Amino acid sequence: MEQETPTLDLGSKIRFFREMRGLSQEALAMQLGISQQAYQKIESGITKLDVERANVIATELGVQLDFLLSFSPANYWYNCTLSGNTVNNHIPKELLEAHQTQIQALKEEISFLRELLKGKS
Repeated sequence: MEQETPTLDLGSKIRFFREMRGLSQEALAMQLGISQQAYQKIESGITKLDVERANVIATELGVQLDFLLSFSPANYWYNCTLSGNTVNNHIPKELLEAHQTQIQALKEEISFLRELLKGKS
């Protein structure tokens, strides 16, 4: 009954944090010392990153590399909800979809459990 939470590839995770910081691709590319086209290839997954380049990008985005690599949209949304930080105009579509998927799975689980309880009454 448990639904799998969508995962993001590294390029999508980088885009997520770039957007959360309100940076354009061009601005981050300039900070990294590369062209906007080269940066776009990183986000789209065309250019594969080595650990050193990924660490530089994570640093520019203000996150630890291990956090960037292990980032999960569902966990992020949950933590934002706990902290009350849900008002954000830069929430990516993938994160909203992951949240909706999680809500649907929980609704299905509740329905299933209610039916079990009705059968025991």
